Amino acid sequence: MKPTVCTPAAGEILDVVGIGIGPFNLSLAALLAEAGYDRAVFLERKPGFSWHPGMLLEGTTLQVPFLADLVSLVAPTSRFSFLNYLQAHDRLYKFLFFENFHIPRREYEHYCQWVSDQLPSLRFGSEVMRVDVVDGCYRVTARAGNCENIYYARNLVLGTGTQPWLPACLHTLAQRLPQRVMHTADYAQRFDLAGKRRVLVLGSGQSAAEVVQALLARQGDDEAAPFELNWFTRSPGFLAMEYSKLGLEHFTPDYTAYFHGLTQNVKDRVVPKQGLFYKGISSKTISAIYDCLYHRSVGGAPLPVQLRALCELRDVELTANGRLDAQFVHLQTGHTFSIAVDAIISGSGYRYTLPSFLDGLGDCVQYDDMERLKIDAGYRVEHRGPGQIFMQNGELHTHGIGAPDLGLGAWRAASIANQIAGRELYRLSSQVAFQTFGAEADNAPSTAGTTPSPSHQTIETIE
Repeated sequence: MKPTVCTPAAGEILDVVGIGIGPFNLSLAALLAEAGYDRAVFLERKPGFSWHPGMLLEGTTLQVPFLADLVSLVAPTSRFSFLNYLQAHDRLYKFLFFENFHIPRREYEHYCQWVSDQLPSLRFGSEVMRVDVVDGCYRVTARAGNCENIYYARNLVLGTGTQPWLPACLHTLAQRLPQRVMHTADYAQRFDLAGKRRVLVLGSGQSAAEVVQALLARQGDDEAAPFELNWFTRSPGFLAMEYSKLGLEHFTPDYTAYFHGLTQNVKDRVVPKQGLFYKGISSKTISAIYDCLYHRSVGGAPLPVQLRALCELRDVELTANGRLDAQFVHLQTGHTFSIAVDAIISGSGYRYTLPSFLDGLGDCVQYDDMERLKIDAGYRVEHRGPGQIFMQNGELHTHGIGAPDLGLGAWRAASIANQIAGRELYRLSSQVAFQTFGAEADNAPSTAGTTPSPSHQTIETIE
């Protein structure tokens, strides 16, 4: 059936259409609503707000303090703050006695759902099909059921986020055998231990470690069938995330401004060396896993658990007997080996993929030599076209390791809100870190987002 074409508020040109409703665009929507700014619409193909549902495991928490909510670090008195959420749900005293800055992931998702329920600018169940330029503004076509809605806007905000990434040797198998080969992002919703005698977990990040922890708990369940757990990574070890107080200052506007000022060649060398700032395992999780292994090994009891670092997965074959033959090479010795398993759960991370709806903009959007979007200090995609196109969580290559971090989400959203409004809706703090990044000449105060530019202003590229 051909969809019915609809134009909400026919003739109205919105100031902004946001595409994707994850925490970052939800933050922007909340901040705009808090400021009384109602000329915005946010579109999301999912039927409602959800946040990593496959990793909402029992006992897991955020890796950032609760103040890194949608609004508090720029608008601490906002009605959309986490503390106000607690008040609304009669949980303030419970949280006081909880005495933990790191809240349960399930509670964070529920908090975001509570905020989303209060925002009339959100349109769930609306999948953006294409974006093009018409009469000096953006035309956004979205499908909602049998209705094709058309929105016109002066500015866009891209908030589609990163997607789970699997190595090539697992990609086809994950499509053929989704109950046996999967990304950690699908673990809670898809994995079934029944009939699996040997399980392989790949990766040394927090997600992989949490899956290992959950599987260790299953091993300790007397009612569960026995199985062997293998945890392999190509990294040098199962290492803790850098979480010192000075290390955390790399997730500040100060460091972001410094990083953006580096040449792209330098940025591309720096980010791969900073993995433990955002890809490691929490010390708490490492301790819990180690303590579990220690307790179960009392008296020399054999452990059906194997941990190996520096082992890179090269290929996986489905054998005649239905098992998965995973082939590895040890990165220091060069020795190759294989292990036959019944399931593979890969904590291979997330990557940003350009959404196909951008194809309608043709060559208006500017890319670097590696086909990545060029993004200026104000989170604006460099382009030849009307208004601005802002990016949320697709700028790791230009703004550094803080791009996916919840702790910088409110600051970035407020910066974008100021620019959309053409005035200062929110005061943005600068020089929040104790340490200085770069040489003296590199540290002139950044004004990205603090001196707002009108929404129609031409992009000023900052090299």
